[in-house]
Amino acid sequence: MADTEFHFLKDAEAKYRGMFENAVEGIYQSTPDGQYLAVNTALARMYGYDCPADLLGEVSDIQSQIYADPTFRERFKQQIDRDGFVHDLEYQVRQRNGTIIWISESARAVRENGDVRFYEGFIDNITARKEAEAERARLEKQMLQAQKMDAVGTLAGGMAHDFNNILCAILGYTELSLFDPKVEGRTRDNLQSILKSAQRAQDLIRRILTFSRPKETERRPLKLSGIIQEAVKLLNATLPSSIKICLSTKTNEDVVVADATEIHQVIMNLGTNAGHAMKSNGGNLDYEVELIALNASQAAALSVPAGSFVHLAVRDTGTGMNPEVLERIFEPFFTTKAPGCGTGLGLPLVQKIVTRTGGKISVESEEGTGTTFHIYLPQSRDPVEEPPSAEHKVLRGRNERILIVDDEIPVLSMMQQRLRQMGYRVTTRADSVEALQTFRAEPAKFDLIITDHTMPSMLGAELAELAGDLRPDVPVVLMTGLNEPPDFLNSPYASRRAVFQKPIDFVELSRRLRRFLDKPHGHSHRKPGALRQPLPFLS
Repeated sequence: MADTEFHFLKDAEAKYRGMFENAVEGIYQSTPDGQYLAVNTALARMYGYDCPADLLGEVSDIQSQIYADPTFRERFKQQIDRDGFVHDLEYQVRQRNGTIIWISESARAVRENGDVRFYEGFIDNITARKEAEAERARLEKQMLQAQKMDAVGTLAGGMAHDFNNILCAILGYTELSLFDPKVEGRTRDNLQSILKSAQRAQDLIRRILTFSRPKETERRPLKLSGIIQEAVKLLNATLPSSIKICLSTKTNEDVVVADATEIHQVIMNLGTNAGHAMKSNGGNLDYEVELIALNASQAAALSVPAGSFVHLAVRDTGTGMNPEVLERIFEPFFTTKAPGCGTGLGLPLVQKIVTRTGGKISVESEEGTGTTFHIYLPQSRDPVEEPPSAEHKVLRGRNERILIVDDEIPVLSMMQQRLRQMGYRVTTRADSVEALQTFRAEPAKFDLIITDHTMPSMLGAELAELAGDLRPDVPVVLMTGLNEPPDFLNSPYASRRAVFQKPIDFVELSRRLRRFLDKPHGHSHRKPGALRQPLPFLS
């Protein structure tokens, strides 16, 4: 061989050797059974090895160390033998320290006389892209769930007004009948059954409204373990004796800022679901409360800020769930219970409550091994406030004069009877324009106005403002079945306004009436835009 040709080949070898060693991608040659013949530095480092020579071992050693999926080689070989190449084949491998990464491989079979001599190919580390794709899929799933919640909210807003008017009439007339001492025996029992059924319907519409109601609930610092103790007492009375309930509290610093009624709903809902999963064979239902500190990476995995959280684990030894069911449990109206045994709103409501309280809920479950729900709520350092003692009786009126306005005649008649029964003189109007004319004729005649909001001629909120222009000190109670109640915050008469969600709780209404009517007042001379009290919204 001439010297010129020899030097040319030597230079070419050095050039391609340099390209092989310095390439960013992993490059290899291997036998058909998987033994590496040549490996560049980039591939060795990708797999966590110090030098390429570390990968040039026996086939069994390489496969056991690197290939996280033991079936990969067979699938790779079938494709490359069929097509002569593979292109962007994605799979997982194990680095030297055990870390699993994603790679993308393109390779071809080099043949001689029809027989495969070796494979050669390029490998890229695509772990960052696969993680980004997984994160995008997770966010898309969250967005889809949020859209489903919005759809439920839209449905709730459309049906709430009419449904609440119907419930208002049913509950009101039933309570009126039960106040009659002459009603007794089977008739009284039947009325009690009607009342219980209507209250269940009332609870259902409130659950639906919870998905989209924009108003904040009454949140205050409370001990989570105290709420759980109350719920466990109820669960012990309602679940079968074959289910053993246990509460374990591992911290005294389990204070969270939340609405006590909502947290009680969460505890009861998870408890009754667990009871349903154990109804056949019994089992254990455990509530465990502990204080944990989430670091940045742990918090990021839960999509919450780093810091101290009160962790509630709710474990049962029931039937568990398969992956398909587990994937859908927070979807509105999805349920595995028999028809008539569940609405499919319980767990979505639990998720909604936990999320808007600033927390996170997750679940672990396998068929035959039970289920564990994990709830993380931000810890609060604020002192626990003792709730005011509740009054459970209707406060009597003192012969005050009330103007009631509602275009639903059954509701209007029921309100008239109920308020008269409570000790008030009542005038009714079914039209808001006519009601304004009545009030304009004698503004001093009425001590208070109760009006529905959604009426055809004039909205109740508008009637309230016009009545205030005629007599600034007149209190107005606005009734609404909408999940977005009117806002009086920009009204000059805000301190003399209250909003009640239908169906009306007459105990709460009686308290509001007495606070308005027993408070000394004169005509207000405050100008629009002056300092105002916040709107007293009662749901």
